Amino acid sequence: MSTLPPKRQKVKFLPRYECTFVLDDIAATALIESASRRMDPPASNDVSDLFYDTENWHRPAKTKAIDKTIYRVRRIDHAWDVFLEQQRREKQTSKLRRSIVPSSELKRLEMDEVDKTWEAAWFHKNILKHGLRRSLKVRFDRLAFDADSIEGPLRLTIDQNIRCQVFSDLVNPNQNPSTPIPMHLVRMKYFVSLPAIFKSLIYEFALLPNPTSMYRECVLCCPVDQCAAMCRSLHSTEHKVAEPKVTAPKVTKTQLTAPQLTETASTVEVATCQFG
Repeated sequence: MSTLPPKRQKVKFLPRYECTFVLDDIAATALIESASRRMDPPASNDVSDLFYDTENWHRPAKTKAIDKTIYRVRRIDHAWDVFLEQQRREKQTSKLRRSIVPSSELKRLEMDEVDKTWEAAWFHKNILKHGLRRSLKVRFDRLAFDADSIEGPLRLTIDQNIRCQVFSDLVNPNQNPSTPIPMHLVRMKYFVSLPAIFKSLIYEFALLPNPTSMYRECVLCCPVDQCAAMCRSLHSTEHKVAEPKVTAPKVTKTQLTAPQLTETASTVEVATCQFG
């Protein structure tokens, strides 16, 4: 039985805890300066996401799993290879599933039948199963701090200059300008227990967790009528964020080795990062 080349394999990462915060310009700048003193210099990337949703921007209420799951195509720094990702949130943890394919193969997602021999067949199968289509394009600049601690590996990301644009095959992108999202989205990602570095940052800036996501904020800010149903759905599913637990999340599957890329340094770094 033939195996896929290392960089084309499907990857499943361990569940991790994730705390999300929304900051303004002043607080974000101060947080970056403080994190730079505590951690190694951050990596800077230009990230472009293409999200998939239902045609009427409203996921079926009966399908609970899809309400907590995001499907997207991610490109880092205009690289040739792209990431086909599924991110699923369960309580306080987040699970990431990813395949890496050349951008020339994205046309496969427009087919009505799934090619089972394709390494990203699982992604294609899911968007067909749930009736998902390309819905929203989001671009942002990301600063990512990575470090190791006695609590395990950790990652701090600050997403800035967020711009979103409703995707439509019938509308010229030049006639549908992007909408800026006036916020800085900060995520603290870790395993097992909250690292001391994150505790000090939370205490220093009096940070309060915010139960939101970039996709949610972009949908709520897009000035289009098609978003109305989706907005009502998002508001109706608001929930209170519980304090992160200190016990390790359950892992039912063996962690796989991340693929190694050679095209660009930024793609290599993202591909091998177990936080996403």
